[in-house]
Amino acid sequence: MKIINRLKIRLMEKMRKTNALSHYEAYLKNQWRDQHTLQTEQNEKLSALISHAYEQVPFYNEYMKSHDIKPEDIRNVEDLTKLPIVDKAELKRQKDKILANDIEDYSPEEKRTGGSTGEPFKFYLPKKSHSLMWANLWRGWNVAGYEPGDKIGVLAGGSLLSGFDLKRKVYYYLNNWIPFSSYNMSEEKMAEYIETIQKSRIKLLYSYSSSAYELANYILKHKVDIKLEGVITTSEVLFPHYRQAIEKAFQCEVYDQYGANDGGVTAFECPHHDGLHIGMERCAVEIVDDEGNPVPDGVEGRILLTDLSNYAMPFIRYEVGDYGALTTEPCSCGRGLIRLTHIKGRQQEFVYSENERKVHGGFFSTTFRQYDAVEQFQIKQDRVGEIVIKVRLNDSSFEKELDHIKERIKAQTEMKRVTIELTEQFEKTKGGKHKFVINNVDESS
Repeated sequence: MKIINRLKIRLMEKMRKTNALSHYEAYLKNQWRDQHTLQTEQNEKLSALISHAYEQVPFYNEYMKSHDIKPEDIRNVEDLTKLPIVDKAELKRQKDKILANDIEDYSPEEKRTGGSTGEPFKFYLPKKSHSLMWANLWRGWNVAGYEPGDKIGVLAGGSLLSGFDLKRKVYYYLNNWIPFSSYNMSEEKMAEYIETIQKSRIKLLYSYSSSAYELANYILKHKVDIKLEGVITTSEVLFPHYRQAIEKAFQCEVYDQYGANDGGVTAFECPHHDGLHIGMERCAVEIVDDEGNPVPDGVEGRILLTDLSNYAMPFIRYEVGDYGALTTEPCSCGRGLIRLTHIKGRQQEFVYSENERKVHGGFFSTTFRQYDAVEQFQIKQDRVGEIVIKVRLNDSSFEKELDHIKERIKAQTEMKRVTIELTEQFEKTKGGKHKFVINNVDESS
């Protein structure tokens, strides 16, 4: 069966014109090389990318010439501070200048991403980048025991499962994916998902963090006996109480992953669960403060990504919108890949107090994870200083405690008004993710 499954993957590779398998085999070995060697090779790729951008990409050619910057002035990640930080809005404004003059040489594919804001963003990705993405993804899954072609359940929405037409069904079949939609997480549907997982003998589940958490709560509530070899979470912040519930329900370890294909990054947890190892072969990561200045190891800041493989539409110092911190300290596992110590989440996951102080959604997670009765929550803000907290309880007797929790949140966040509402329904993004903070306040207003 493994031979047949690997042949299916090879057929998929041929259809999409990628060679991820060969990169995957190389990456499995590469991750054990020492950090200095990996950084030296990363700097070589960075130098080549900058030279290409200078010669072929009008935006960078104009910028570097106007600031008297030569390609040889940028030889390592630290030198990237000489170039501007860009985000989706800037890339949209520069859409005619950000594409390489020789873009067709890289057989690019048009891709779209909405991110947490749901705002569509079109970009171009070469076949090589697509191959490296899959190689990095599989390497992260391998920590949980996966080999390309193994059967895996995928519980997600549009960013991972983009439809169920005939073409997509063939795609899932060749990848040996059993798809489960995160758009419908009713009790009836979750019962179907669990039955399919058991009948299909799925060993691993790849899922949005919130969706795996919802399914885990159903399993625990109904005392379903189900055991997997691993659950791999992605696309959303994995809160500690999410991890705890998922591991208890599925009787296995959870391995978190972080990825942004537009920025070229894939990062994964190893069995030590001490940060996420970055795929340095494809992406260089920087952390900067609110003013754009580099911060020391371990200090939280804005994540900037440079895709070392995308020559069609270079993403250099691309601000994806997440916060996190880096460490170059060796991991106990022995991998040489540097790590993100944590991912805090999107800029949009802040709410604003009456005195315009920023309060990250993680504060509410820390608050509610103390109570087993709180199954899920969502924060909504329409006005500065006011929030509505929607809560789902699994124990109705806990309702009497909500007033005390509300007053404590109000005092600690300095909010003018805090309202808590009980609900069974939560708003999701167009991609089917649970949006735990809905901030409708214009930060610039």
